[in-house]
Formats: sequence, structure tokens, C-alpha cells
Amino acid sequence: MDTTCISLSGGIISTESGVNKAFAKELAQFLAKYSKKHKFILVVGGGYSSRLYVSTTKDILENNNSLLDQIAIAFTRINALILKDVLSLANLNVYQNVATSLEELRMAISSNDIVVLGGLIPGMSTDAVSVLACEVMNSKLMLNISNIAYLYSKPPSEKGAEPLPRLNHDKLLELAYTYDKRVAGSNFIFDFFASKLAKRANIEVRFVKANIAEVEKAFNGEDYPGSIVK
Repeated sequence: MDTTCISLSGGIISTESGVNKAFAKELAQFLAKYSKKHKFILVVGGGYSSRLYVSTTKDILENNNSLLDQIAIAFTRINALILKDVLSLANLNVYQNVATSLEELRMAISSNDIVVLGGLIPGMSTDAVSVLACEVMNSKLMLNISNIAYLYSKPPSEKGAEPLPRLNHDKLLELAYTYDKRVAGSNFIFDFFASKLAKRANIEVRFVKANIAEVEKAFNGEDYPGSIVK
């Protein structure tokens, strides 16, 4: 059975106004439609709650990035736990724990249709975890779901930034090298380490906005508004 890894931006689940229950339920409906003939690995980021706590504890933790990373990882796992429970209540065949290692993922996916993870180790983004999960399962497809559908030639806020509908792994590496900042709570759309791993494993990454209709099109290989790296 084929496996697809979904890297879900924590900001989709954890927002300033609380948990995005509507999207979680819509995602459950999407997975219910396809998970009988397809396996899914969901890796969830930290989102608003993670950034809030990291930003407000930097001073008392003396800007120790390793400690701040551990706080961020804890919030990714809280978000993963919430999503896992939503999927379980929707009667999906989801692993009943938040996996905390690639070894546990490999074991869990053998008897479940869906496995949910958060972060794994300090210094590694959930995008990188997603790529490693693809490698473990020998999957060549990853969906990156966030509030941004496209990669841009430069930060979207800068004048002259242009969306990049199609690009290769070398271009993604160039962008990530320029704009990724490996500090706790940073939210560059796809970090440099994840980009290197994706190139190494030749994984196709489809970036898509958090709209379930567009997510479904991206999953099925149909035309949709978003960037594709291959």
C-alpha cells in the first residue's frame, strides 16, 4: 500500500484564537476518503502556541536554543495529540500514540492506516522529520500544507517577489540556504536541512494552502494553485 507524508504547519492547528477545530475535522474527512487504500503519516508543527512560549522564555533560558527547541517540540506533540484524537473519534485507523521516533513510526504504520508525529530532536524542523518519514517508508510524495501555497523568489513581503509554481531541488536548496534561519520557533516555509534530505531521496514536495479541496487535488496530482518541487 502506498504511503504519503503530510507536513502540516502548526499554525493551521494552533492559532491565536485557539485550536482550528474546523480544519481538523475537514482533514479527518479527507483521510477517511482515502485511508482504506492508502497510508498517511502526519507530521505537525508547533504553531502559534509554540512561537508564543519560545519568544517569551528566551530571556529566562538565556537564549539557549537547545532548551527552546525542546519547548517547541513539546508543543508540536500537543498539536499532534489533538489531531490524533480527532482522527480517532472519526473512527479512522490511527495509531493511538503520538510517535516519537522513526523506529516507532515504522512499527506503528505496519498495523495502522495513519500515524501522527510532532518534532523529534532539537534543531530539526518538522519538515525535516516529514522528509525522513518519507524515506523510512520509501515514499516519493510529500504534501506540505500551510497558509502559503507558493514558494517565492524572495520573501513575499519584499518588492518583486514572484511565485514559483514549478522548481527543482537545486532551486529549493538555493532559497532555503538564503532565507532559512535555524532558530527555535522560526517558520520559513521549508528549511535547508529538509531541502537537502528531499533532494537526497528524490522526494516530490507539493506545497498547498490549507484548503481541503486544494489538498485533495494536490494529493491526486491534479492542477491546483501551489508550488511543486521535483
